[in-house]
Amino acid sequence: MNLRIPYRHLLLSILLLAMLTACSQTPSPAAEPSTPESGAEAAAPQTEEEAPATREFEHGKGVSTIPTHPERIVAIQYTGAMLALGVKPVGADNEWSAYPLLADEWQGIEHVGDPWTGLNLEKIVELDPDLIVTHVEATYDELSKIAPTLWIPWLQYNPQEQITLFGDILGKQEEAAAWLEQFQTKVEDTRAEVANLIGEDETVAIFNIRPQNLFIYGDKAMGGYVIYDLLQLHAPELIQQAVLDEGVGQLEVSMELLPDYANADYLFLSVLEDENGTAYADEVMNSPLFQQLPAVQQGHVLPLNWDTYFTTDPLSTLKQLDAFAELLAKE
Repeated sequence: MNLRIPYRHLLLSILLLAMLTACSQTPSPAAEPSTPESGAEAAAPQTEEEAPATREFEHGKGVSTIPTHPERIVAIQYTGAMLALGVKPVGADNEWSAYPLLADEWQGIEHVGDPWTGLNLEKIVELDPDLIVTHVEATYDELSKIAPTLWIPWLQYNPQEQITLFGDILGKQEEAAAWLEQFQTKVEDTRAEVANLIGEDETVAIFNIRPQNLFIYGDKAMGGYVIYDLLQLHAPELIQQAVLDEGVGQLEVSMELLPDYANADYLFLSVLEDENGTAYADEVMNSPLFQQLPAVQQGHVLPLNWDTYFTTDPLSTLKQLDAFAELLAKE
């Protein structure tokens, strides 16, 4: 009997069955289910090492290519915003070194000159920055030849907006969110404290004496943002209409108009002592018009140190909350 043909058929059948079984147990790549693990891997954000080294950033002068994580920054303004986020510029304009509320954080920052009377461009080159931030338009072109430069006009952003902006610029978004949360808590606590010191119907004004001029401040500088916006204290009607409602940072007034504008229950007074400013301030404060102001009559004139309250950066603003509460508590 010839068994060779059936035997060959049997072997072929066994081999075919084994191949079909193996194929049925090996899933097709197209049909492979997406597990949570594989989905997380596909959607995982880039790590700092994987992120691109540079990115495009739009600012007041257009779009610039800047480092994704800048490390050597020269700050012509906005130093306080960077310090609030834990970033210390390698260089900054000299103006910031005069602010006592930033004295501790300022240590170790190189001076690069005055933005108005002359920057030390050689010093900036020597610092080898990978990013420059400035608020002065006149020197933008010179600075942009040294390193990528962002032009951000001053007073365009309030302190909280500065934190958000520089959280983006510096790649510190999480730190910015945490700082803003802490800041809001501080504002609410200080507002409640001050509400026990100044009556709801009482008004406050910010008066500045310079060597040849008198100014009433709004909420842009000299502590105005803290007083009016954060602590929500009230201005006299004329200041509200002519300064705050109009978005005016400071309004020059004549001596004759002082009783109209400074008709407040509390008067915060700052003096620019340079260039014989102290002598002029004595003349103003000893005048009959000044002596007849309601705040003077009630003994509610509170001195504001120029350097302490002039700036409106986030870190100084945070510290000014305590400083104002202390001033009022002493009063």
